[in-house]
Amino acid sequence: MKNEQEKIIHFELNNLQGVSVTHGYNISNDFPVHFHSTFILGIIERGERIFTYQGSKTILKQNDIFIVQPFEPHSGKSADKSGHSYKVISFNLDTACYFPKLIIHQPDLLNKIKKFHTLAEYEKSSSTLISIYDEIILQLKTFAFGNANFLDDEISSRIHLTKLFIENNCDRNISLKEMSEIACLSESHFNRFFHKCFGLSPYAYYLVCKMNKSQKVLLKHKSVIDATYQIGFFDQSHFTKLFKKHVGVTPGKFLRDNKTIQNKRIR
Repeated sequence: MKNEQEKIIHFELNNLQGVSVTHGYNISNDFPVHFHSTFILGIIERGERIFTYQGSKTILKQNDIFIVQPFEPHSGKSADKSGHSYKVISFNLDTACYFPKLIIHQPDLLNKIKKFHTLAEYEKSSSTLISIYDEIILQLKTFAFGNANFLDDEISSRIHLTKLFIENNCDRNISLKEMSEIACLSESHFNRFFHKCFGLSPYAYYLVCKMNKSQKVLLKHKSVIDATYQIGFFDQSHFTKLFKKHVGVTPGKFLRDNKTIQNKRIR
């Protein structure tokens, strides 16, 4: 039985371009296979998370640090019904880096990440926060292989073009036929080639883009109804179901929780 309600807080950092933070509390949701366009650096604060990544299933435990590559498909779920809590930093690196292991064991890095999240929740633009972030990235890079071309070797220009098309048009309905025509491939060949490049089907990628954009629309317009239609849904219940599946909480709760934390920062 859950002790507290599920809650997900998401926010951008003012003086760190391209860096965002997500705090998940008491999450019991099963997240389907998905990916991120940025690096994901996370810690488990409470409970355990069963994480499937690069063909292996791993149990992430309290105080584990984990790092996920951009565009690397993965899925996760809580190890039990009581849920788990986690905190994540999403960011880009100037040069391509490859992290060979999912989990990083480094107490000093863990302490810096915890301190970063404590400050980030209420001081989005402090100089101390930026300094700690720089220290985290510098230390994190010591665990990476540099200059790894692990994304672009097998990606054709036509698949790239279609991928960008999906990202830019995920707020409307797109058919597999429309995608494959842009790639100048048959539907079956396009579907197979896209999956080979990104580990997800074109439709799964489309849904991930749609759910990512819906979070930004919600935080901007503060309305579930507005977000439903702006992201290309005509049925609010369908939107709510997909959002809960991909994000972990309903859009209404996501909006309320983030509004509460924003009000605390203003005071």
